[in-house]
Amino acid sequence: MDDNTLTTLARATEGGYEIVLRRRASENGDVDELIVNGAFAMDSAETTSEVALADALGPQPGHVLVGGLGLGFTAAQLLDLGAAHLDIVELSGCLIDWANDGLTETLDRVAHDPRVTLHHGDVIDILSAPPALPGMLGPWDGICLDTDNGPDFLLHEANQTIYTTTGIRSALNHLVEGGRLSLWSQGPSKELWYDLMTIDSTATERLVGVQRGNRRTDYAIYTVTARSAG
Repeated sequence: MDDNTLTTLARATEGGYEIVLRRRASENGDVDELIVNGAFAMDSAETTSEVALADALGPQPGHVLVGGLGLGFTAAQLLDLGAAHLDIVELSGCLIDWANDGLTETLDRVAHDPRVTLHHGDVIDILSAPPALPGMLGPWDGICLDTDNGPDFLLHEANQTIYTTTGIRSALNHLVEGGRLSLWSQGPSKELWYDLMTIDSTATERLVGVQRGNRRTDYAIYTVTARSAG
């Protein structure tokens, strides 16, 4: 890549991590990129798996909790599916600011949709706490989590909680009966898949193949449904 084609839109340091939002020119148009500590995190050129995470909740997903804003493509797809309201919880305050400032088209659209509320915080804290009281956050009809790379590729060790049986059950407690939880993973995880099946025998694993240059990556989308205790 020619560095002359790169434009830095914003840069910030939070919690010991440098986060950079930049734009690069390509033959197919401008591409927005999110870089964390110098490593590629995501871009707007290939959003198939982010869209699949939203699609896993099904049509008319209702009130949804989204863990991780990213570049906004999961949230945008949920809005396109007819979501009634999105509570988006994002750990990086700078990313929320950049969305409110409209630094990319998709972030601008998500931040200024009247059906969206952006929350600065850790979604793990919300899901590990007892279900919210009426009138507060939750319960939701669906939860989409893209908070880390998955159980086998963690960026933040604290996020391991959400991929355990205890963490999944706690998250399901924040859903209405029949509500769906979808999780994004950088790749398939046999251990996570086994744990999900012990919780819900109808849980699904969908592999989403993405081609970047000469490299193909199979991301995994896991879906589990909240069932009545009875």
